[in-house]
Amino acid sequence: MLQSFPPVRLAALDLDGTLLNRNNEVTLATRQAIARAVEHGVVVVPATGRPLASLPPVVAKLPGIRYAITSNGAAVWDLGDDPMGAVHSRYANAAQRHTSEPACLMHRLMPAEVAREAFDLFQQYDGELSVFSDGLAIKTPEGIAKLTSRTAHFLSSEARQNLTDGRFTVIPGIESWMSRHAHEIEKLCMFFDSTEKTAAALPKFQAIPGVSVVQGSPDNIEVTAAGVDKGSALLALADLLGIPHENTLAVGDSENDRAMLEKAGIAAVMANGMPQIKAIGSIVSEADCDHDGVAELFGRLGI
Repeated sequence: MLQSFPPVRLAALDLDGTLLNRNNEVTLATRQAIARAVEHGVVVVPATGRPLASLPPVVAKLPGIRYAITSNGAAVWDLGDDPMGAVHSRYANAAQRHTSEPACLMHRLMPAEVAREAFDLFQQYDGELSVFSDGLAIKTPEGIAKLTSRTAHFLSSEARQNLTDGRFTVIPGIESWMSRHAHEIEKLCMFFDSTEKTAAALPKFQAIPGVSVVQGSPDNIEVTAAGVDKGSALLALADLLGIPHENTLAVGDSENDRAMLEKAGIAAVMANGMPQIKAIGSIVSEADCDHDGVAELFGRLGI
């Protein structure tokens, strides 16, 4: 007997391992599936741990993209009629680009004292630190060097060029910046040198009062204000758009998608998803992110 689902009116898609394949591309079949969904009135929303500045152009240029959930749900943006211009507004070289100003519909920032405590703890580790604030993706020069080294073995030459295209705001002496802007932090995160170091550090971050801690991968730790997650952001956007919660769809693959999958009306998990995440899915794709898994799910759900 075929499983029936309520009609989908709002679909939130995780990026890495879900909407994007392992080459950081959106497959043709997936682009076509999204275009059909938009034509039928479905609001399709990228939902990512990245800040607005790091929303990939290939995603911002998808048909019908108007809203974005970023920084693990700390911010929800209305990108207006020029999504790529909205993304470029948060580039370090925005003054040299065509930009448009997005509207922030929801902003759940870390309390200043909590952000400082988490930042100070991150400073004890020799990892690749990122600070997200007002849609900016902030790194130190050392962080950019670590990012380049970490991704050199799997990124294409074009993707490596993206590391210096302005999407990252590079700030030397970030401690001084942080002392002035601790009340403006959406998220702090770090990639560690090994999964063993990550596992050892994780309990220390989880012990900080007033934070939510998730992992997008086994070698990273992501910290936001307590209660912040993609799921809460998805439901808040649904409320703003007048869409019942049962008509929301979340598609994801990893632990930082758990809250979104648990709170959405329909939880769809990719074939390449973590086993514990597949276990909470209403539906699991047969194809992975490299073989049009999102397109398959949209087809099976009739959108």
